Amino acid sequence: MIITTERQIALRCPICGCLELHNLSLFAFSGKQSLTVKCVCGFKLFSLSTKDHRNYFLQYTCMICDEVHMLKLRYAQIWKNDLTPILCPATGQEMGYIGSRERLDEFVLENCRSMESIMNDIGFSDFFASPTIMVQVLAHLHRIAEEGNLYCLCGNSDIQVEVFPDKLELHCPRCNSLSIIYAESQEDLDLLRSIGIIAMTERGFTSFNAHRVPGEG
Repeated sequence: MIITTERQIALRCPICGCLELHNLSLFAFSGKQSLTVKCVCGFKLFSLSTKDHRNYFLQYTCMICDEVHMLKLRYAQIWKNDLTPILCPATGQEMGYIGSRERLDEFVLENCRSMESIMNDIGFSDFFASPTIMVQVLAHLHRIAEEGNLYCLCGNSDIQVEVFPDKLELHCPRCNSLSIIYAESQEDLDLLRSIGIIAMTERGFTSFNAHRVPGEG
């Protein structure tokens, strides 16, 4: 009998809206009974805990109703099922999924509504100067961070991200350096896409704006 020990969880961050994908390992619960994961923006994305390894409890903040939900999952729903949806109990809206890497990648690609559509549903489109650009800027920043290429030269890689209508502010809590990424135009997005590494200047300031030279205030 083959016992599956690896799964993926995809869950949207209620702060920055990124669809976060994280690996789950059954071995992560050996010797401890809980797992906590943060989004790239620093927000606590979810915690998963168990007392008996038969029942698991997923705690997460809902992007739709802004409430903290506790979802009880059986062992099979995590480690055996190809795909298990994570639902908002108040609205029935799918907030994320747990499943095999192949099935989850396929489902997210083919069946998930676009981030822009979800933002329209909950009113975020009225908040951002350009929702389409902001979604793509957040997605690219997320990829940079996932690859370990977002850090400060003071040695800190735990960078905080604050989202504004027209920009993102990246802050290093260790040395207080600041970087601003603008997200108003296609030129702003193209500029960010041309960057593979964001190395914040220790105790410094950096600005990424298509209409200014990077590094200028």
